[in-house]
Amino acid sequence: MACAVPTQMIILPIQDNIPIDVLSSKEGQIWSQVLNIFESWPGFKRLYWGRKVEQPRQVHLHITRDNLHQHYALIASREWQQIIQALEPLGVDKATDLTVRHAMISEFSPNPRALGNGAPVSGTAIYLTPDPGAWEKMWSLWTSIVVNIPGCIGVTGGWMVEPVEGTSPCYVVHVGWESIEIHDAYHDTKDFRRRVNILREHNKGFREYGHIAFAHSRSRREAHL
Repeated sequence: MACAVPTQMIILPIQDNIPIDVLSSKEGQIWSQVLNIFESWPGFKRLYWGRKVEQPRQVHLHITRDNLHQHYALIASREWQQIIQALEPLGVDKATDLTVRHAMISEFSPNPRALGNGAPVSGTAIYLTPDPGAWEKMWSLWTSIVVNIPGCIGVTGGWMVEPVEGTSPCYVVHVGWESIEIHDAYHDTKDFRRRVNILREHNKGFREYGHIAFAHSRSRREAHL
């Protein structure tokens, strides 16, 4: 398992008819400028983003840095206010429109393609986990299973810093899949029905299940677009 990466996870309410993924558009240029600010802040390693398939008006942007302090320092900075102001033409009126969380993300399979590394979709959920030690043992078992399922192309996950719905600790997972159809089809198999109880152990359920199409990414070695 690779070292955990401090990851800022931001959900932005941007209408799906706003073409932020088209760089030649006005909206795309605004979005690129916003990403430039994230990228220029100290400690930047990588960012990736895409829309949630089930709720395409949600844009999910993840940024990784050298340490968590750098993420929080940005939120408290003048540059953060510049980001909020720049987002206004995209329909994000104020900072409270954003959901901002942090997690320490690790890789649980060799060279996982989840999280903007080539997987068409990353299946995700947040588990409410009252017993961290027991959950980690369960998750280790589950990852050894799911990584061998045809169509699964990478397993990642990690502990969240902030509570979700007032509950802490919580654990977020992102599993890369070749398609949503393949992922859903696995849920209908005898193998899944035989093993699903593993996922029901040592947690109080999950939240925000779905698939995110992380189609875009930048890394520290790349120049600004």
